[in-house]
Amino acid sequence: MKLRIVLGLLGFLAGPAMAWELPPDNGTVGPASIAEILGGNTYPETSSFRQEIAFIDFAANGQNFTQVVVTLTPDTPRLRNGKKLVVVGGEPGSEYAMDFVTTVEGKEGPGIWLAKRGISFVALTRVGRWNFLSSTGSWEAVPIGERMPMFNRAQKAHWPKREYEAKRSGVAGALTASASLVYRFPRKGTELEKQMLAATPRVFVEGYRRAIEKAIPDRNGSFVLFWGMSTGGASLYPLAKYYTPDGYLGWGTSSTGLAYVNGKVLVGNLNDIYEHSALRVRERGIEDFEFYTKNIDPATRAAWWKAALKDPRFKSTEDASMMFGAAALTEHGLRLWQSDFLPADIRARGLGALMQEMFEPSYPPAELKKVAVLELNGTNDEALPPATVDANRKIMEPYARKYRVGRIEGMHHYLFTQDSIKTVGNVWMKYIESGFFD
Repeated sequence: MKLRIVLGLLGFLAGPAMAWELPPDNGTVGPASIAEILGGNTYPETSSFRQEIAFIDFAANGQNFTQVVVTLTPDTPRLRNGKKLVVVGGEPGSEYAMDFVTTVEGKEGPGIWLAKRGISFVALTRVGRWNFLSSTGSWEAVPIGERMPMFNRAQKAHWPKREYEAKRSGVAGALTASASLVYRFPRKGTELEKQMLAATPRVFVEGYRRAIEKAIPDRNGSFVLFWGMSTGGASLYPLAKYYTPDGYLGWGTSSTGLAYVNGKVLVGNLNDIYEHSALRVRERGIEDFEFYTKNIDPATRAAWWKAALKDPRFKSTEDASMMFGAAALTEHGLRLWQSDFLPADIRARGLGALMQEMFEPSYPPAELKKVAVLELNGTNDEALPPATVDANRKIMEPYARKYRVGRIEGMHHYLFTQDSIKTVGNVWMKYIESGFFD
């Protein structure tokens, strides 16, 4: 009896030590740890929160833009080193800020999961992606073949078909993250063309900067972590030059254009460097959605696709900087230089300055040397498999203060389900508490 009591006591005392742990650098959170996370409540809800949608108007390259930012502010903030924790999310491929709020299941997104645990969440939408004719920015009521970027909230109607033309890409299906079946291009001389010419990579970064400065009024009292979901990462990395975070909290995060093109070259593909993609709008239809949901049964996928139609389901003008499309960036810059609306002060700096500005967002900024970078991914990530993450690391690590890779066994690219959000959220919280970003 005494032996049984002693063994029971030892088992009780050993319990906390047996709890799941973060993997070593380049290690993996395995099935047993995932099951423990999902079966437990290590990080319970601690706060209610408030949601705010704000619009920021600004001018760039002779055109007007509106940046949108959605902020979830907890009533009881969680602190790190005496500062309020804030996560800034850059939206993924063809989605928008509200995907951080509501999943395709129609349930709470990762932004809400964090806000309910005391972490402020700032959700960004790249200029052009918000439907200003909807109170929530949703595109659900717009036919997918008629969706073109809306760059400022003064626009009172969607672009008429006379402003653009559609072309088939010729690919057999959207089987990669960079291929689409249908492209739409602005017609020469239209107002839409002017807006798209003015929407340079630097404009996306500038919109993000303005949004964050509005959403985080107390920078000195805030511990700010950037999370670029998928292609959102390629905009948040260059942003560090103008707004330096305390760290990069990754999940399925794309890297800089420089790292992207290096990965392509490793497999002998130089096509993206020379592709003329400057002003194309890539339609991200059902084929693209199926690429990321092959593990889902058809009925569930169909329901999720219907919900995903609230998203823009297109990508516009950001491709070139994200993929280091040298030909597209050059074409874009030269066409903007030849336009009749470029402001005199920009023209006075010279073509060389404009071209440098076109290419800058494709490079890692020097400010990353102040920042800790976490690259967390699922082992089954469709867009960023382990080999791609490792290739990105070789380019990016020398620019960072410190760099670490973590993986979660069996998980995919998107956080579509409550289980996936809880799993990644718990791992994020443990990385923060471990002091990795301090």
